[in-house]
Amino acid sequence: MEISINRDSSTPLHEQLLNQIRDLILSGAWAPEDLLPSETELQHQLKISRSTIRQALSKAGAQGLIERVPGKGTFVARSPTGQADSRLIGYISCDSFRHLQSQLLSGAESVVAAEGYRVVFCNSNRDPGEENRLLQQLMLEDKVRGILIWPVLHDDPSRRLFQLARQDLVPLVLVDRTFKGLPYDYVTSDNYAGAYSAVKYLAGLGHRRIAFLSRPILPLLTIAERLRGYQDALGDAGLVPLKPWLVGNPNQEMEIVVALRSYSDVHSQDVEQIARHLKVSPRPTAIFAMNDMMAMQAMRAARLAGLRVPKDLSLVGFDDEGIVNTLLDVPLTTVAQDAVTLGRRAAELLIERIEGHDGPSRGEVVPTELRVRASTAPPPVVES
Repeated sequence: MEISINRDSSTPLHEQLLNQIRDLILSGAWAPEDLLPSETELQHQLKISRSTIRQALSKAGAQGLIERVPGKGTFVARSPTGQADSRLIGYISCDSFRHLQSQLLSGAESVVAAEGYRVVFCNSNRDPGEENRLLQQLMLEDKVRGILIWPVLHDDPSRRLFQLARQDLVPLVLVDRTFKGLPYDYVTSDNYAGAYSAVKYLAGLGHRRIAFLSRPILPLLTIAERLRGYQDALGDAGLVPLKPWLVGNPNQEMEIVVALRSYSDVHSQDVEQIARHLKVSPRPTAIFAMNDMMAMQAMRAARLAGLRVPKDLSLVGFDDEGIVNTLLDVPLTTVAQDAVTLGRRAAELLIERIEGHDGPSRGEVVPTELRVRASTAPPPVVES
């Protein structure tokens, strides 16, 4: 028996059974016209109710995966309708409000269109459950040939993204971030070099106490690389890295809508927490933030703490989010990602997989650029 049921999973039992039947068929492990185990066999081996089995089989039949023949049994359909035969490519974003995401999509679409494909765009809103649903929808309803995904930050081993890696049902390329052990191609920015250049620039201005401001998501590869760049740049300058300032909910990523709301809300917990950091002596004279949204919160916190940017405190972000600089009183120095190139290269890797490339997984790193604006200056002179 190639099917197993995990009773500790939050996924309903009938959906677990349906997912595995679907995967066995689409992967070719169960060939067209193969006889499926009977309901009695499934009930005996999986220790689940017959009604649960019938619910899963009913949905598999509705999706064109199986055919029931009265008196003979249930068979894999002659031409399972779940098999991909379209010229569609799925694109799953996790935060469609960000300017960075629209640039990524633009870059991907330019390549996809030139190769005769079309993009189906979806937004998971950073919800792992919604990401699971969208992956299923793209494969079964839209019948995409491949998927580009900016994945949600979540390490649940039962999530659909991890299951697909084991089953190899559809080519998939990760954008911006990857996870240990996943055999997917991925494209990301040079987060290390970008962070290094930003902190080196601050040290060159004369700053000696530079803080690293982040959400408590340091294990995430992109943020881990930015922290490493921060630490190495300070070490090479003969300076000591400070303990990272970790602000916010460890189970919630920073969303642009949340950042904008906190910037205008004087009672924002994130902003107040940063302001408390800024009131501790000796305080840093510069902050390198994990992204522009946190830099925006830091600018608001500086105002609460009675500090002026950049006279009292220099700020550097990461991403070059257009909407951030339209709102800030002081234009933000930041590390710009080349999002168009990220999207373009991700689409190129995906189409190569669709068209037959079967080599080992590949990772590409796209250069970043430090863009100096008005939020940085030499540190204040301390009178003796």
